[in-house]
Amino acid sequence: MQTLICKKCGTHFKCGSTKERSCWCMSLPNMTGNFDLADSCLCPDCLTAGQAKAITRQKKEQKARRQAERDLRSAP
Repeated sequence: MQTLICKKCGTHFKCGSTKERSCWCMSLPNMTGNFDLADSCLCPDCLTAGQAKAITRQKKEQKARRQAERDLRSAP
């Protein structure tokens, strides 16, 4: 295991990648918005924060769509 520095927040963390297996992060979706993960590593906290923000954004968009649909149905 090697110690890396998060490209987003500067935290030191351990990468789990070896010659036999890829790091834990490779099984997670890239949900950090515009942050390009190619040739960069993020700590677990930054990946989790990116995922939480994306999920919250999706839920807000869904809620707005549902409300717009309700408004259209109730319009005279």
